[in-house]
Amino acid sequence: MSGVAMLGVFSSLITGGGVLFAETWLEWIIQPSSWGVILQVAAGLGFVIFVHELGHFLVAKACGVKCEKFYIGFDIGGMKLAKVQWGETEYGIGILPLGGYVKMLGQDDNPGAAGHEAERARASGDLPPEPTSNGEHEWDPRSYPAQTVPERMAIISAGVVMNVIFAVVMATVAYHWGIRELTCGVSSVRPGAAAWKEGIRTGDEIVGVGAINDPIFTDLQRAVTLGDVESGVEFRVERPSDGVVRTLTLSPDTDLGIPSVGVSSPYSTTLPTPLPADARDVMPGALATADPPLEAGDRIVAVDGQDVASYAEIVAALSANPGSDAVLTVSRKASEADGQAGEKTLEVRVPPLPRRVLGMAMSGGVVRALQKESPAAAAGIREGDVIAKIDGEDAGDPLSLDDRLRSKAGSEITLTVFRDGDEAAAEEIVLTPRKVTWLEEARWPSSPVAVSSLGVAIDVLPVVAAVEAEGVAAAAGIQPGDRVVRAAFTSSGEMADDGIEITSENNNWPYVEALLQVVRLDTQLALAIEGADGEVREVTLTPADATDRFLIERGLMFDPVYRMVKAGSWSAALSRGGGRTLEELLGVYRFLQKVTKSEISPRLLGGPIAIAQQAGKSAEEGFGRFLLFLTMLSANLAVVNFLPIPVLDGGHMVFLAYELITGRPPSERVVIALSYLGLFMLLGLITFVFGLDLGFIPRR
Repeated sequence: MSGVAMLGVFSSLITGGGVLFAETWLEWIIQPSSWGVILQVAAGLGFVIFVHELGHFLVAKACGVKCEKFYIGFDIGGMKLAKVQWGETEYGIGILPLGGYVKMLGQDDNPGAAGHEAERARASGDLPPEPTSNGEHEWDPRSYPAQTVPERMAIISAGVVMNVIFAVVMATVAYHWGIRELTCGVSSVRPGAAAWKEGIRTGDEIVGVGAINDPIFTDLQRAVTLGDVESGVEFRVERPSDGVVRTLTLSPDTDLGIPSVGVSSPYSTTLPTPLPADARDVMPGALATADPPLEAGDRIVAVDGQDVASYAEIVAALSANPGSDAVLTVSRKASEADGQAGEKTLEVRVPPLPRRVLGMAMSGGVVRALQKESPAAAAGIREGDVIAKIDGEDAGDPLSLDDRLRSKAGSEITLTVFRDGDEAAAEEIVLTPRKVTWLEEARWPSSPVAVSSLGVAIDVLPVVAAVEAEGVAAAAGIQPGDRVVRAAFTSSGEMADDGIEITSENNNWPYVEALLQVVRLDTQLALAIEGADGEVREVTLTPADATDRFLIERGLMFDPVYRMVKAGSWSAALSRGGGRTLEELLGVYRFLQKVTKSEISPRLLGGPIAIAQQAGKSAEEGFGRFLLFLTMLSANLAVVNFLPIPVLDGGHMVFLAYELITGRPPSERVVIALSYLGLFMLLGLITFVFGLDLGFIPRR
């Protein structure tokens, strides 16, 4: 085989928002509404492989090599979906959709068949070749081994060259067509993350990343993911309220398995079109409780009579009175029944949305991070401190601490802190909590909980500190001192196999609590609880509504903020397309380098299922976005196939380079041994990514 395009091998980075919004990939596949996307994805992925193999095929033909097979997919055991014989070549589609190959006379990537193939190439001419002095027959002139080293190098490299050309073409067409790109605003920040420490907040605009001015969100992601973790990444951030641009150097965090700074992409003031199908029935908050009902495409223009022009302003207005009804002024497209054209304005009343609670308080941990220019930083609180008391009373549940302190904004309070967690080193610190009009939710795994009014991020220990007498936890038999070791959301009342692990070192409890606020109303929380005796038992809790804690966003959903990126001419599109392709090629090398340095977790690799999901998501976002996905895919295929691994194109090039330098091919025994090694490496990698795709190997 030649030019093996291993679709399950190359790195497909899974990031937030990059997976399909369905219960499972299988559920998405069987939905009739997905079949059109599936066909588009299959055609696109198949075409990327076809282009790679076409490069090998055309150059091999130009060199006079006999090509016996041209296959998309692998015909394992002779099984195939279709085949046709045209001239001397059999064209077909194999049963295993992991790549493709061109079978040339005298060349086989299977080490076990290499010897037999060599014999075929020595005895397959129209006339028997004359034996040499050592008794062996010379190569058939139309066989692959009979070609000169430069010709064989051209054949081997042709697949990669075609992938690069294809990537440039696809990116050029995409930019000429036009692509919707996320802008570089901020909707929320992760507590304790690099952006949070520097005081970046909801509504801020990132106007520069490194050397890039006016970036899109993918520029930010690429700069952070592939940038230097040690020296950091330069950000230029503008706050619309004051118009000041600050230059910050953010050192990306790596605790999530991939470098990140902890910002979420921006939201608009417009509700999504269409709304989620079950939003009015099973999702918490505004879409189910608003009076009159909100509709897809509604645009919020005022909150409680206060004009709003951005998502940040909506959040700020809603944060003023989270426990009271909010009156939204909505601009809605007028219908024929309204007897008017354009838009109409109406008022919608949205009740408060209570937090879902379990009737138990967790133990507070140390201050993990401090925010610059915050009340806590100014007062001298340090990382490693434990906030034990507030105005002489126990600090209590760290998850409700910020809600309790927001009512004290503008008034002095006294904190009792244990320096470095040492109760004997207690100090009293006087400070004034600030008013908070932005979001700092623990919506990422392993996040601490933010006390935004103070500017600290606190670790939450997975140990139950207190249980309400009449609460949900008490009814389930949970007691103070119990430790939560795993959590899973369920509708069946049973613990899922892929629950969220919770440990003191990798504490996901704040993340679980954040997810609890946005899951379906009929969802329960299954917990694995370790008691004082060391035994682990499972309990299932049905969350209750709090009476004194409310969600600021009230369950509202908004469309992201996009801008159209479109080249003004074909030459401009070609320039953008070439630049994007170069970024993708270099990005793959940088990604692989970071994996080897443990800055990116290999558990973020994607196999065929994850790649198909990413492709499907891209296809749903528009034709231009799908073409850019194919650009990325083709660049991945080019780079990974040219890695110096035997049985891949790069491995063949290494053997050919050795032959070119020494004047003789490497030992057949060495080639076979290295080929087996490369084959086992690839099979191991394929097994690994399939395990990730199917959930047998957790991604964290």
